[in-house]
Amino acid sequence: SQTQVAPTVKVINLGLRAYDARTGRERWHIDTPTPIVGQGLVAGRGPNAVLYIGLGNGTMAKIAVSDGRILWRYDYGRGQSQGQPALADGKLVFGAWNGHLHCLDAATGKLCWKWTNGSKSLFLSPGNIVPRIAGGRVFIDAPDRAVTCLDLASGSVVWRCTDYKAREASGMSADGKRFYVKTMDGELLAVATDADRYTELWTVDAGWGYDHNPCPVEVREGVAYMANRTGCVASVSGDGRLFWAEKFASSAANDFFVDADNRLWVTFIEGKIFCLGDPVVR
Repeated sequence: SQTQVAPTVKVINLGLRAYDARTGRERWHIDTPTPIVGQGLVAGRGPNAVLYIGLGNGTMAKIAVSDGRILWRYDYGRGQSQGQPALADGKLVFGAWNGHLHCLDAATGKLCWKWTNGSKSLFLSPGNIVPRIAGGRVFIDAPDRAVTCLDLASGSVVWRCTDYKAREASGMSADGKRFYVKTMDGELLAVATDADRYTELWTVDAGWGYDHNPCPVEVREGVAYMANRTGCVASVSGDGRLFWAEKFASSAANDFFVDADNRLWVTFIEGKIFCLGDPVVR
């Protein structure tokens, strides 16, 4: 007879974990029934700091950074919230892969409004966008290839533009006057945020051609940085001049990050990390 060997079962706990930055020790964790794929937003400092993040499929939450307490949770049904939420005027705005952009009261988690582009396809949802807010307006560029401006208070449409193949990658100037949109043709658009209709300030072509990388546009010291799916990064001035466009890697960029010393970092899917440093013009 053959000896029966019991199979080894490995339990993988899904959820959110916080670690002490100095020691690497776990501070707290929150178990979730599904994986978390979204990027969170930390607001405030010290003991009052809070984290807004999607806790897996169909849920957005506000969490105390100090101890992991869930201060509120909003269950919206289905779909991950993949992009980072935005916070302004006491409202939290986020998209999800359920066809909707949601606006919550940041203090209570109650729904203020939700908006849909009307598409029946969930693939055109604002699931992986970072909403940009300026002057009481919300700006997004979802996979429906439209640039949309909504009123923050009501969620009503101020304007929509489908002239360009916009998709997911966007940024905002420090003064809130320019909404930056990267198109699927490798262009960077600057759109006025205070106009009552779509008003394009300038367009810069990085020379990349077709691109669908959702890496957000980062703005540092008045310069906008965008990246594509083949490892390229471009630097554009606030008045629409292409400073440089260079290839750093062979894969899509994940995201940019500005550290406490004002250094700009960029990471790529293949595992490479670059510090772009100074000067911004090369």
